[in-house]
Amino acid sequence: MKILLYGEYWEGTHVDSISIVLNEKKIQNTVFNFDSYLRFNTRSVLINKTLRRLFYYLNEYFINIHLLKTIKSFKPNVLVISKGINIYSSTLKKIKKFDIIICNWNPDDFFNTMNSSIHLKRSFKIYDIVFSARKHLFHEYYSKGFKKMIYLDWYFIPWLHKLNNSSKVNRKISFIGTRSLRREKIINSIDNSFLIDVWGSGWSHSKLALKDNIKIKKKVLDQKYFPEIISSSLVNLNILTIENRDRTNLKIFEIIASGGFLLTEDNIQCRELLGDFGFYYDDSNLNDVLKQIFEMELDEYNSKRNLMYKQLIKNSNSIYDRVDDLLSHIRSLNN
Repeated sequence: MKILLYGEYWEGTHVDSISIVLNEKKIQNTVFNFDSYLRFNTRSVLINKTLRRLFYYLNEYFINIHLLKTIKSFKPNVLVISKGINIYSSTLKKIKKFDIIICNWNPDDFFNTMNSSIHLKRSFKIYDIVFSARKHLFHEYYSKGFKKMIYLDWYFIPWLHKLNNSSKVNRKISFIGTRSLRREKIINSIDNSFLIDVWGSGWSHSKLALKDNIKIKKKVLDQKYFPEIISSSLVNLNILTIENRDRTNLKIFEIIASGGFLLTEDNIQCRELLGDFGFYYDDSNLNDVLKQIFEMELDEYNSKRNLMYKQLIKNSNSIYDRVDDLLSHIRSLNN
């Protein structure tokens, strides 16, 4: 099997993680980093964004030209696409002529208006198989022309998300994620008696920065510092992305695998994953649940955190497990 992986490519991304696992399994693969065609290297961030917008459609054209060239030179029999917003449906049809299995493992909802495109929507019927963590949307996806949907939840990456037992737990809440109005509203609803650190892009101009109990960090959290920050926070708050219609997300797996105490939104899929070992909140009880956690004795707190960790680990939730599932379903298409 030869696999071409298409997506954004840097440490910890979808295709980077899959590629590392495939390399360990001795499965020949290479990554087509579409993001390299949409970047500019001037010193000004503003100029880079302007150039990216100005040349977006031209760069998209080059993405499709070079993807076809890579198909012809690498000669894969499987193409695994992460998202695929910039791939023309006509390009995928040309790829199909090479008798290549085309898969999509999209980290986003296909109908998220902030992360979709006309190209993606024209390609639904071309994919041989689609992997998604949004099983609650499968009925809708099938009604739009998807051929074969497979439920594949998120995962932790063992070489990035690992226990850090040396961290001292500080009596604070940490939130890591891109700013949105909903996330800002939820964080703003937390009682002022709780100290909160907020990491992620877009928060620099948030009104939360005016609050004495909230500290907006000035940079995106680097992967190498993630376990330390997570394990040193008494509570790690997870707020799902409403635009993606998420029921679970990557942060759930990353936080718990890094030894963090997770507090996440309450829904059926989260409870299927963590069961009675998880801690959940909704719009009406967030402060009550936070108070409950902060009032725990240290032994009880550590016990609850360890039970959450064991529940996640024992149920085969690493990237290795997900790639095994992915390969199994791809091979079944050849039978």
